[in-house]
Amino acid sequence: MIKRIKVGLVVLLAAVLLLVGCGKVVVQDTAARRSSTGDTWTVMIYMCGGTMEENDSKASEVLRSLNYDVPENINVLIETGGSREWHTDDIYPDYTQDFIVQKNGIRMVNQRQAVNMGTDTALCEFIKWASSSYPAKHYITVIWDHGGGPVGGVLYDSLHSFDKLSLPELSKALASSGVKQDIIGFDASLSSNIETAAAVSLYADYMVASEDVMPVTGWNYKSLFAYLSENPSASALEVGKKICDDAADAATNEIFLSMALTDLSKQSMLSLAVDGVAQAISACDADISAKRTIENLLSRQEYLGGNSQWEGYSNVADIRRLANSTRSLVGSPSANLASAVDDAVVYTRMSKYHSGLGGMGIYLPSNRAAQNINLYKSVSASASYIEFLERSFTDVYSDSTAHIQYDTFMADNSFGAVSDIGGSFVLNAAHPEVIKDVGVNIYFYNVKQSRYIKLHRDHNVTYMPANGTYQYTLGSKVPQLNGTNVSMYLVSRNTGYDIYSIPIIKDGDILNIRVAKNDKGEYTVLGLWKGVGKFTGMAERYVGELKAGDIITPIYEVYGDNSKYTEGSDIKIGLTGKVTVEDRRPTDGTYVLSYTVEDIYGNLHETNLATAIAEKGNMKFSAN
Repeated sequence: MIKRIKVGLVVLLAAVLLLVGCGKVVVQDTAARRSSTGDTWTVMIYMCGGTMEENDSKASEVLRSLNYDVPENINVLIETGGSREWHTDDIYPDYTQDFIVQKNGIRMVNQRQAVNMGTDTALCEFIKWASSSYPAKHYITVIWDHGGGPVGGVLYDSLHSFDKLSLPELSKALASSGVKQDIIGFDASLSSNIETAAAVSLYADYMVASEDVMPVTGWNYKSLFAYLSENPSASALEVGKKICDDAADAATNEIFLSMALTDLSKQSMLSLAVDGVAQAISACDADISAKRTIENLLSRQEYLGGNSQWEGYSNVADIRRLANSTRSLVGSPSANLASAVDDAVVYTRMSKYHSGLGGMGIYLPSNRAAQNINLYKSVSASASYIEFLERSFTDVYSDSTAHIQYDTFMADNSFGAVSDIGGSFVLNAAHPEVIKDVGVNIYFYNVKQSRYIKLHRDHNVTYMPANGTYQYTLGSKVPQLNGTNVSMYLVSRNTGYDIYSIPIIKDGDILNIRVAKNDKGEYTVLGLWKGVGKFTGMAERYVGELKAGDIITPIYEVYGDNSKYTEGSDIKIGLTGKVTVEDRRPTDGTYVLSYTVEDIYGNLHETNLATAIAEKGNMKFSAN
């Protein structure tokens, strides 16, 4: 009996080891490789483990998948570093290590003391070493980690205070390496933008990247290796499409899916088209009326990455949406820009929530407080576009006619709101010509905390040109999650969907529930997202889901001090795991409403309050 138990235990252990893949990831012996004819390829993966490895073992997960019997004409090299902890045996944070892919694992071929991966020198040395040691006809370089857009850069080395690889550094590394890439790829977020494309355009034929946040599932490397093995004569265009398709097919959550393949030979024409639109818009900035028209057109963009005070701000918008929104103002320059985007971006794979994306982003602050134009100047080669941004978000052009008129009007301007028991809430302004956008804030009085908490800002406001007022009709519904009032922020006005974010606390972390609201007013819960690092600018790639038994705590701004927040009552997700967001009759109690006015230079102004009472789900303004 005892022997049978021992044998059974051995069999069970063997089965478990097979299931978990007990073979070593890093191997020592060289494996024989199958012979092959055809073009030669060298793929170089520059892997900064960073927080993705430290917190979620994502780099190790990728490394475990890289064992593949690549033929002799294909070499795959990986350089690891940039993480304070590795979850793979024989990979150490104290070293920068180079590996080659073979059928039984990855074999270390080079090792040195840890270098800062967020420098042009480190990337350049890797490319030089890999290309000279494994020369080929075709080269692919992949940057693996987080990304943060044009200003946020890409790849954050945890060992060196999260030093990032800026776009000028990326450009310098590629130039100094002396290696022309067939494809420069980013298994990282927010990298398909005109600024990144400009930085790499002289050193590669194509760029593969995500316009929005890169799904944490990333590239399917085994599928890429198999494709190159079977199709060594494939063009860079064909390989790029394959990478996009594989990444899209592997994504387990399509909330941010936006893969794009860009022909970098078209980059110069795209940059010229951007300059043309920027110059045309700046030329229209003749007086305050023209300025208002410009800013109203610019207010409806499709934003990528974070775009709220809880998510952080990535400040990246879609170029084609920018072109389309300004076409009625400047005409052919905007039409040329849309055409240039479609010409340069030769292939995309988008989620239904990004169906209107052109595949190419551009730095465009969503509000005055979030802009960092001085930093942007170091990554942009377009003086015309910088002037356009300065006219919109800074006081650099305070001597312009529009700005002088604005200063004059604001000196005696006032914004006031009045309500009536019929449900109308009207915004009056001494000079409505300074207004860019308005929204109505709805606050709920929390009796237990003796304070008003912000629920959301409703943008369903009608402008009345006859008298220059804005009118809001008090609704009978407010957004709720599983029947509880929540705070909700508009993130982006996407084609067919508006994207909102609900801040919550889960397991001690502040997270955001992303939801989409379609044209019928129906909500879809997309997932949990941490957002953008406050100090690093890197966009978190992991998207979580709410499950049965989860406990979340909604959080709210406190009226009078939006730098503070207060916690609501816990919400426990039921056994079905169902999470529903919908506009429902408000909880009985006292509410106050105000207007927030955004002026044509991005400054925010809040009006006086109006009180409303909800009884039995019906909300009415109190008599003045």
